[in-house]
Amino acid sequence: MSWDIAVAGSVTFDEITTPRGHRDHVMGGSAVYFSLSACRYSQVHMSAVVGEDGEEELASLCQELPIDRSGVSVSPMPTFRSHLEHDFNTWMTSSVRTEPGAYVGWHPRLTGAAMNAPVLFIGSTMPALQREAQLQSNARLSGADSMAVFISEQHDAVSEVVQNADILFLDRRELSLLSGHALEDFEKGAKSLLGKGRLRAVVVKRGPLGATLVTQGTCLSMPAAPVPGVDDPTGAGDAFAGGFLGACARAERDDEAFFPEALHDALLSAAPAISVFGTHALRAFAYSERALPAPSGSAFQR
Repeated sequence: MSWDIAVAGSVTFDEITTPRGHRDHVMGGSAVYFSLSACRYSQVHMSAVVGEDGEEELASLCQELPIDRSGVSVSPMPTFRSHLEHDFNTWMTSSVRTEPGAYVGWHPRLTGAAMNAPVLFIGSTMPALQREAQLQSNARLSGADSMAVFISEQHDAVSEVVQNADILFLDRRELSLLSGHALEDFEKGAKSLLGKGRLRAVVVKRGPLGATLVTQGTCLSMPAAPVPGVDDPTGAGDAFAGGFLGACARAERDDEAFFPEALHDALLSAAPAISVFGTHALRAFAYSERALPAPSGSAFQR
């Protein structure tokens, strides 16, 4: 047995440019990357919106995987589009342009199963929508993400979301903006947020350097999982969160003593997300490795 997982987030079509190439019309979004990662561990209930132009592709991505799409609304408007450029020197998105489309006027609506799922992840979006999803959930373990633009422009609203989550997933720049501490003082920045509301852990995503788990009693860094090469970091943070919360769900653990093991799974789960453009490797990993360790010789082995 394992705990069910709910996710409220986005479904998008992405145009992606990295030093390794360019792709257009790639289905992604926080709900998609998270679900494909977390479904290896347990049943995932997705709350999102997709345009009619993306309904069939989303169904194909989720086919034969334990991803419940009954909480996904289908809109006559086009699917949300993102135009992304990634810089492999700073490992940050250097520019973003969006076309909201179906996202305009959407509000998260968790199904009964999603409301009662013991684990919840709120993907990065406007903090008012994140808070709506949190208020609908009875989760005992809640994770949240955000973006620099929301932290800069809606700091207080983001802080309210953070204080109603157990685990916060941010990169160093986002953490610096939220905490007021310098980039290099990310441990101090993370600890300054802990204990406000229900927040118990901050996971600092550090790109090729891996990630650091910060709790009141722990500061633990782990390296990134080895991959043959990095083509596209889009969605890696959401896949990372899927691995972390998925590991907790499978073990039915939400205590801090288990979080280092969850961090290990998170890094493993992010690896296929960055190895190729889009979700193809992540979906293949989910399909072949559901709730199982990677086989001997796999590029994504523990």
